[in-house]
Amino acid sequence: MRKGASTKGASKSYARPVVRIATAGVALGIALIIISTAIVSGFQSEIKNLVVGFNAHIQLVPENPENPSVIIDEAHKASILQIEGVDRVSNLHIGAGLLETKNTVKGVTIKGTCDTVMIAGALTDGSLPIEYADIILSKELSNRLEVEIGDRLSIYLVENREKVKQRSVKVCGLYDTGLLEYDEKFVYVTPELLQKASSSGVQALIELKDSKALGKVIGLNEVREKPTGWWTPHHPNLETDTSTSFMWVAGGTSSSDTAYLNYTAGTWEVQQGSGSDLLFSNGYEIFIDDIEQLYSIENKIYGTLPYDTPNRLSTFNIKSQSRDIFNWLDMLDINVIVIICLMILISIINMVSALLITILEKRPEVGMLKSLGMRDSTMMMTFVNYSARIIFTGFLAGNILGFAICLAQTYTGIITLDPAAYYISEVPVEIDLSLIAIIEIIAFTCCVIAMFFPALYSLSINPSTALRIKE
Repeated sequence: MRKGASTKGASKSYARPVVRIATAGVALGIALIIISTAIVSGFQSEIKNLVVGFNAHIQLVPENPENPSVIIDEAHKASILQIEGVDRVSNLHIGAGLLETKNTVKGVTIKGTCDTVMIAGALTDGSLPIEYADIILSKELSNRLEVEIGDRLSIYLVENREKVKQRSVKVCGLYDTGLLEYDEKFVYVTPELLQKASSSGVQALIELKDSKALGKVIGLNEVREKPTGWWTPHHPNLETDTSTSFMWVAGGTSSSDTAYLNYTAGTWEVQQGSGSDLLFSNGYEIFIDDIEQLYSIENKIYGTLPYDTPNRLSTFNIKSQSRDIFNWLDMLDINVIVIICLMILISIINMVSALLITILEKRPEVGMLKSLGMRDSTMMMTFVNYSARIIFTGFLAGNILGFAICLAQTYTGIITLDPAAYYISEVPVEIDLSLIAIIEIIAFTCCVIAMFFPALYSLSINPSTALRIKE
C-alpha cells in the first residue's frame, strides 16, 4: 500500500501540473482569440463609421465636373428612400477652399451640415453651425491655425478651380473624431453659405436709373448658362405706367427668379428677387443600414437615376472613394485568421502533451482494465472524454478572461493608441457574440478531434507489461 501511495503521489507531482499548464494554455488561447476578434471588429467598425460619417456610403454627384450643381429633387430623394436598406438621404453641399488666419493658410474641404449625425456625436465644444457665417473646425485644425471658439477667420471658396469667393466666418464649435487624416481636412458650415457663394442659381434684379427701369440677371441656371430676362406685361415706362405692376423674370426654367416693381404712395418700389441658389446642391448623400449590402443597394439606386435631366448624376460608393483605407481594414481579417489558427494549434499541442503524459502515467491502470476485458475503443474514448473536459474547462476560463478584458476596455478605454498611426485615440472593442461562438465551436471541435491521435497510444499498451510495471 505504501508503494501504491508513493506511485500516486509521484503522479500528482508532475502529471497534474502538466494538465494545469495545458488548461491555462487553452484558456489563454481562447482569451486571445476573443480579444483579437473583438479589437479587429471594433477597429474596422470604428474606422468605417468615421469614414462613412465624412463621405456617406454612397454619393450621387454630377457626371460633368464643369457643372457641379443640380436642382434638388425631393421626389427623387423619396424614391431612393423607399429602397430596402437605405437609412436616410441628405443633400450634399461640398467644395474646396482655403482657411486664412493672421499666421497661416490651410487648404480644406468645406462641407455643409445637412446630415449632422456624425459631426454632432464628435462635437467637443460649442455648437453646430446655426448662423449663416458659422463654421466648425476640428481640434487638431484649430490648434494648427491657433484659433478658438468665437474667433473670426477668412474662408476662400474655390469653384471649378477658377473662381474664388471670400467670406468672413466665426468659429462656433470644435469637433474631434480621432481620424486625423479627415479631421485636418474637413470643416463644416451652413449649407446656405455654400449655396449663396456658388454661381449656381439665378437672381432677378431691378435697378431704377435716370427715370428708367433696368432689369438684370446674375448667376447661372442648371445648365451653367446665364439666362435671359423679360418684363411682363411689358417694359415699364416710369412716367406713364403708374397704374400697372411689373415683373422682371430671369430665366424660364426651374431655376428662374422674379423681381417686382410697383408704384405705391407716389413712388416706385422694387422688390428684388430672392434668388434660386437655395434650390441647388452638389448632389445627394445616401446612408445605408448594412455596408455589406453596399454594391447591391448602389445598383438599385443607379436604376432610379433619371436620364432626361440637364445634368446627369452618377454614383460613387465609399469603398471606391477610400479604397486604401478599406483594403487595409480588409487585410486585418488575415491577421485574425492567423492568430486563431496559431492559438488553436498551440492549444492542441499543449493538450496532446498533457494527454500523452497522462496515458504514460496510467499505463498500469490501462493494462488492468484491458486484462478485465475493456475494449480498445472504450479505452480510447475514455481518454478523449477526459481531454474534452480539460479543454472545456480551458474554454470556460478563457471566455471569462477574454470578455472581462474586453468589457474593461469598453468602459475605461485604458489602452490608448497614437492617432497619427492608427487614426483613433484608443483601442475600440466590438463583441460579436455570433462570430465568437462560431469560432469557439470550430476551435473546440478541432481540439477534441486532435485528441484521438494521442489517445491511440493507449491501444498499444500491453496488459502484461503494464501490470509488471505496476508491481
